[in-house]
Amino acid sequence: MTRKGVERKRRGRDATTTAILDAAEELFYERGYSSVTVRDIGERVGVSHALIHQYIGSKEDIFRAVLSRNEDLMVSGMSDDLDLLDSASRILRRGLQPPVRDYVRLLMGAALSGLPYDQTTQRFAEVDRLVELTERQAASASPAERAEKDLDPRVVGACVGSLFLGWVAGESWLRPAWRLEDVDDAEMTDALERVILSIFRDHVPGAERRHAGTAEA
Repeated sequence: MTRKGVERKRRGRDATTTAILDAAEELFYERGYSSVTVRDIGERVGVSHALIHQYIGSKEDIFRAVLSRNEDLMVSGMSDDLDLLDSASRILRRGLQPPVRDYVRLLMGAALSGLPYDQTTQRFAEVDRLVELTERQAASASPAERAEKDLDPRVVGACVGSLFLGWVAGESWLRPAWRLEDVDDAEMTDALERVILSIFRDHVPGAERRHAGTAEA
């Protein structure tokens, strides 16, 4: 095959792979991870499931590829801010806005479907950032501060994460269950932010202190 022929073949494969991932992402959003099969994806694209296996692999491989190409959504909004509370506030507010919120819902749908964490990309920039800042904050605290707050900071962070992810995944149920239909999105975001920051302040050593140069909350 000539060089031009090889290049045309590569472009054709790349275009087909992109179409497969586009269709897979749509189906994962629409139906949830567990309800989608490779055959479903092939039918939407108009290719055989055997071709999908050849080009990408299993459904788990397809899901990882979908996550990988959406990683820029998470990375693009990252800042160099070293303050735990400011960073948590920024990440929360960004995470409640599309398209990041849609990405989070995609992740939660897969988690609730039973997909193990080690079958994802295991690279979630904003989570990694909060873990880093939480551990750094605890490590920089005085012995007295650490003695006063005896919870493992990682456990605190996981509790904060479960609160945020639970709201994103279950808002449509939580609002009517708690009669919150009259609370608008801005007010709800403010409330979530206050609760999450209070958890960090109350349970991460030194988190109630601001880093030099930052304003008081």
